[in-house]
Amino acid sequence: MSENVDEAEKEAKFRALFERARQGVLKHVIDKGGSLSLEAMHDYSLNTYFIQHQRFSQLMESLVGEKLVDYDPATQVSTVTAAGRAFAGKNNS
Repeated sequence: MSENVDEAEKEAKFRALFERARQGVLKHVIDKGGSLSLEAMHDYSLNTYFIQHQRFSQLMESLVGEKLVDYDPATQVSTVTAAGRAFAGKNNS
């Protein structure tokens, strides 16, 4: 029973961190002008939230999937959308 509680607590803590990271990465992109390279976003998420490669992929998939960013694979640049600005709590341009 205690093992299940520990796992549930770990999962809840990770989910909270993941949501803070999603919001924080979006805020960072906005602060950098609204668009940022995938590499710069990855570096920021790693250095600030310790989100590494596989989890960063999940983070990006969630941002793109929820249309919080537009991602251009040709340039590897993400641009925060209006929905992303609202999610990040930064509605100013």
